[in-house]
Amino acid sequence: MNPELRVLAKRYAQALQEYVAGRGEAALQEACDLGRQALGDGVGVHDMAAIQHRALLRSLMRVRTREESSSTLRAASRFIVESLLPFEMSHRKSQEVNAALRESEERYRSVVDTARDIIYTLSADGKIMSMNPVFETVTGWSRTEWIGKDYLPLVDPDDRPRAAEIFQAVLKGQVPPLFELGVRAKSGFTIPSEFVATPLTRGSRIVGVLGIARDITDRKSAERALRHLNEALEEEVKRIAHALHDEAGQLLASVHIGLADVARDMPPPTAKRLEDIRGLLDKIEEQLRHLSHELRPTILDDLGLGPALEFLADGVSKRTGLSITVEGSPGKRLPAPTETALYRIVQEALTNVTKHAQATRVYIKFMRNRRFLRGVIRDDGMGFDVPAVLTRRGSRGLGLTGIRERLHAVGGTLDIIATPRGGTQLILTVPVEADNAESDSPR
Repeated sequence: MNPELRVLAKRYAQALQEYVAGRGEAALQEACDLGRQALGDGVGVHDMAAIQHRALLRSLMRVRTREESSSTLRAASRFIVESLLPFEMSHRKSQEVNAALRESEERYRSVVDTARDIIYTLSADGKIMSMNPVFETVTGWSRTEWIGKDYLPLVDPDDRPRAAEIFQAVLKGQVPPLFELGVRAKSGFTIPSEFVATPLTRGSRIVGVLGIARDITDRKSAERALRHLNEALEEEVKRIAHALHDEAGQLLASVHIGLADVARDMPPPTAKRLEDIRGLLDKIEEQLRHLSHELRPTILDDLGLGPALEFLADGVSKRTGLSITVEGSPGKRLPAPTETALYRIVQEALTNVTKHAQATRVYIKFMRNRRFLRGVIRDDGMGFDVPAVLTRRGSRGLGLTGIRERLHAVGGTLDIIATPRGGTQLILTVPVEADNAESDSPR
């Protein structure tokens, strides 16, 4: 017996002897404390039984009569039970923890197995450790074909460099925002998918990646349909704008010529009245020209988004009295659908400001890096409750919904920061391709 057990055995024997001698509850408390100490020191049940056996033999060797022997055995029985209570409580708590753990694992497994998204784990060297059953439903692959294999061959070849970059970032403890990758199906098709990935930890050490992937084929189809609809609407708007600018302009020019001819044959007072009418026609022509440019400014097609936004801001500022500042630059030319979408978004945002915000200033800024174009539209108006406006039916709610849909159609996202009486910020983020960034020629 090691020295620690000897000390414990000596204290146990002394406490048992005191209890047999009639010390009562204090001795029983000592028994419980000794059991708790033994449990904390890692003493096993077998060692505890040996200590109790030796202590009981010593107590029985001191008795002289059968009655004393029976009394000692009864007292020792209570003392032994009390000393084993900490062990019993620990065992019961362990059983409860294990039962709760099993229940939690079963609940987690049920959630994972019935989820509509692919849930997977990767080891630190990029091997697939687990995938839920929906992987088979979405991709057509069997999980057994991929467990233990590298994940990269599952990714569309064009997306593999970015997938590897994101994987390494997650292993360093970073949590990237939502990102999209193509996933190879067994049929050979590529499934557009949206991912979220977080570090998989064991203790304080990162041992892999936990990820969720969602099939966004339907969303991509809806975005393409919306993009085609917007393009068709833009063509119609362009036709109307040209009709206003060219046909209406030609008619007004003819009216001007006709009035000039009539005025020459009229007395001066009548000629003066006709001249006043010509002045009104000039104002109508100017308004039609502004309306035509705002419907579809030719400057957007000829010079790009930056000059078109400055032209738009100048026109809105003159009509409404708002102070509108345009800063930054979208950089190189963007695809025509993206430039059109961003122009319409800023136009809709300014319409919302003039109708609802009671603002005096609007600030518009665009910044571009290698992969994204970010824009900020900020006003100093009365602000609003974002969830309430987005969920109710109304002109402003529909305007923000339209902005979000236009952004989604070109792969962008919208963040809204607004508080009642605290102004509003719309933050636009649109992906840009490197090849597009290299071209700045007018189209």
